[in-house]
Amino acid sequence: MKSNIFGAGNMKIFRDRSVLSPKYLPEILVARDQQIENIANVLRPVLSNGEPKNAFIYGKTGSGKTAVVRYVLRLLKEVTRKEFRNVNTIILNCKQVNSTSHIIFEIIKSIDQDIDIPRSGLSIGEYYTILWKVINKNQSIIITVFDEIDQLKDHNILYNLSRASENMNIENGLYIGIIGISNDLFFSEKLDPRVTSSLNKRDFVFPPYNIEQISQILNDRTELAFKEGVIDKEVVNQCSKIASQEDGDARKALALLDIAGEIAERNNQERITKKHVLLAHEELNKDCFFELVGSLPIQSKLMLLSIVQLIEELNDRITTGQVEVRYKELADRNNLRILGRSSVSRIIAEFDMLGIINAPVRSKGRFGKTRLISIDEKLDKFKEALYSDHRLIKD
Repeated sequence: MKSNIFGAGNMKIFRDRSVLSPKYLPEILVARDQQIENIANVLRPVLSNGEPKNAFIYGKTGSGKTAVVRYVLRLLKEVTRKEFRNVNTIILNCKQVNSTSHIIFEIIKSIDQDIDIPRSGLSIGEYYTILWKVINKNQSIIITVFDEIDQLKDHNILYNLSRASENMNIENGLYIGIIGISNDLFFSEKLDPRVTSSLNKRDFVFPPYNIEQISQILNDRTELAFKEGVIDKEVVNQCSKIASQEDGDARKALALLDIAGEIAERNNQERITKKHVLLAHEELNKDCFFELVGSLPIQSKLMLLSIVQLIEELNDRITTGQVEVRYKELADRNNLRILGRSSVSRIIAEFDMLGIINAPVRSKGRFGKTRLISIDEKLDKFKEALYSDHRLIKD
């Protein structure tokens, strides 16, 4: 076996690969000026001892939602530190931390790392009591970010945190601001009206990046990521074009550039070319698509199969009503509980949000609205991914 399995002597492409990671936060965040300003306006009252506004941010994966929030919070911390204001910020990923006790535990620890408190084992009321005491003791203003907020198990925590000042749980002049981030445009509709009223939130939708914005992001990273002379403008343009045409996902554009560089490096080549980008696109697409479709719940897979079958049969765009009829047939055949019309509409909207299908809303005049559904990818690719789940009965 070779002793140099990593090819450490052949590092000709990358200078600092970490700047191509979605976790990397640049000193200046480009291509999201308006969105940065919107979130800054939500938090600006803190600088004059005011209450931060609550906000929900929606948008497709890779539209810069979390990056913008992280960037604004970093700038807020810098300003408040200089002005000796005690502002604590915390970002919680609700896919990982979604129970009320664990969320409160993380908030408490973000304020006071030295406090002795068990992660579990106390009642919810006891966790809240400790949280209020810690906030009052530290005279803290808290900005809590719920990333993937649609994964929350109990929405009551949003109500309790947003009303903490009003209910006099925390002292006058102390506040808890809430920012929710989600891919689900319809998440707010699932909240209890009391929660929605208590939040009194502002909603922002982040649009997908266009080709100019993606190019701006990539050009901002290339000088740091790659060694001099290994990449030219043509490669950046190719990555930007592919990502903008598919779903406007900046993460995908960065991944394309990253994998293209990896392919060039592992083949001991000194420059990244358009050919490497095309190979990277093929590699990335295969993995992402099958992983995405494979991770869908069984009901969503059945809905997607209904869409695929109808488009294949009719060779045309289809409507939500047609999908609902076919879905009911397939659900019955697969011995699954049949979901209602609102659930069918919601899942189709989620497919559109994820970029799996194209489903723009069209008016039918006095008959209301519907979606005209189409698919860009080859239908065989969908069927292969769907039927890899052996619970689905083939025709």
